[in-house]
Amino acid sequence: VGLFDDPVNQAQEPMDVDIAVDGNHAVIGTISTGKSTFLMTYLYSLIHRYTPAAVNLYILDYSSKMLGALSGAPHVGGVMYENDDEKVSKFFTMLEGILKERKEQFQGGSYSQYIQANGVVVPVILIVIDNIAAFRAKTDSRYDDLLMTMLKEGVGYGIYVMVTAAGFGISEIPTRMAENFRSTICLEMNDKFAYSEILRTLHLEVLPEENVKGRGIAKVGDSILEFQTALCFEAEDDYKRGEMIKEHCRKLAAAWSGK
Repeated sequence: VGLFDDPVNQAQEPMDVDIAVDGNHAVIGTISTGKSTFLMTYLYSLIHRYTPAAVNLYILDYSSKMLGALSGAPHVGGVMYENDDEKVSKFFTMLEGILKERKEQFQGGSYSQYIQANGVVVPVILIVIDNIAAFRAKTDSRYDDLLMTMLKEGVGYGIYVMVTAAGFGISEIPTRMAENFRSTICLEMNDKFAYSEILRTLHLEVLPEENVKGRGIAKVGDSILEFQTALCFEAEDDYKRGEMIKEHCRKLAAAWSGK
């Protein structure tokens, strides 16, 4: 998703995000700090690296609609926006069914155990919510309980959640949900104490450079390091980059012959 800076070892290394290892992710930052761009880069890297047989994406874009550029990729089961009430309702009903089905299918085992025994016969499912505060507000929090079920139980069945938010709190990611985000990535915040809260550490030696979109800090191994989010393509602006992503997704869809 980008490069992290490791001053102790005088190194710059690629920053990887691995939901299979690190579980559910929350990407936190104030307005216009690059949260949607971070999601776009990560999701683009997933569809580039894996086939639709291995990874399925479901996107709820309650932010800038930037992620709609990915809708044509064969990995993407759907992109939903704030007025798609019926689609969102059907999506969560479908999710409940998938979770129930996988519980029966895995017979007490976990996703990783099932895959080891049978190969990748069921894909990882990643649920992405860009701007969880707006999603919860627009839907009157009616999906909170279902979302909690996915956060708590889904990981064991290959179902993961990644969200963006401005922080932890009752109007953003409430405490009972926050506990189920194993990994947090922090873009620019308004005060230094917020970084400690989000990254769940008392000791911070580095803060991200201010007013640089896509700049943040995250846990890398045992250290908190600064990183810069990569862009999917070099382009004059976000619109033109989105058009390039759409074209790449069309090519992926044309080349994919599976289900």
